[in-house]
Amino acid sequence: MKMLICTIGSSQREYTLRFGAEVAKALSADTTLLGVVRKEQQAKDLQLVLDETARELMVGDLPIRVQVEVGDAEEISLAEMERGAYDLVAVGTLGEKRSRRALLDSVGMRIVEQAQSSVLLVKGDRTQLSRVLICASGVELGHLAVWAGASLACGAGAQATVLHVLDAIPAMYTGLEQMEETLAELLQSDTDKARELKWAAQVIRAECEISQIKLRRGIVADEILREGQVGDHDVIVLGSPRQSGGLVRMLMGDVAREVVTRAQRPVLVVRPTD
Repeated sequence: MKMLICTIGSSQREYTLRFGAEVAKALSADTTLLGVVRKEQQAKDLQLVLDETARELMVGDLPIRVQVEVGDAEEISLAEMERGAYDLVAVGTLGEKRSRRALLDSVGMRIVEQAQSSVLLVKGDRTQLSRVLICASGVELGHLAVWAGASLACGAGAQATVLHVLDAIPAMYTGLEQMEETLAELLQSDTDKARELKWAAQVIRAECEISQIKLRRGIVADEILREGQVGDHDVIVLGSPRQSGGLVRMLMGDVAREVVTRAQRPVLVVRPTD
């Protein structure tokens, strides 16, 4: 696997590098550290920071490359992503105190929009990788998230939690016990959802020593974000269609878009590859 970790001079740099490095180690990735600064005099300091991160990343024979560029962060990052044909790109974003509009207008978010590869958007101040939330709702995109999440959790020795969100109960049925569906009942049924969850459980348990399945009911993006917070997960993993246009809503769909823009923790958006 080839991974690119981009730092673009934001206040998120430390967490982007440290969390990105944890993911790179977990996936045994061939890694390039790309730093972009606006001014030439900033390049030397950034080079020292990236060299130190590279030394921390060196495990076995995995190559680590360091590259520092001066210029426009978005243009340089996208050019390197295209040139290097990376499987995964990690990039930081604005601090969580910024507005949602500011996030959507940020360089990090525009990279998420335009990347052909899977993208790890590093948000918040996480530096460890011990709890991975894998969103298995939906067949095709759920498969992407399960495979990637299992590899990540296994490599990091982390706990993997598979989350499936059922549609919200119509208001007219609220309170009726017979409308509620427990995880045990769902797994005993012969439905597509049950088969999907059983498959996910087999994949995760084959890879990870610690795993669990959770079932929630409600609006999918809301429940994913709620579980991420309640479970204090270090990263949310979810599938997304291949990049198909310039608009993020066209690219990722409503659920992934909502999770990426509203989450206060790292989000790994997994896209299909050739």
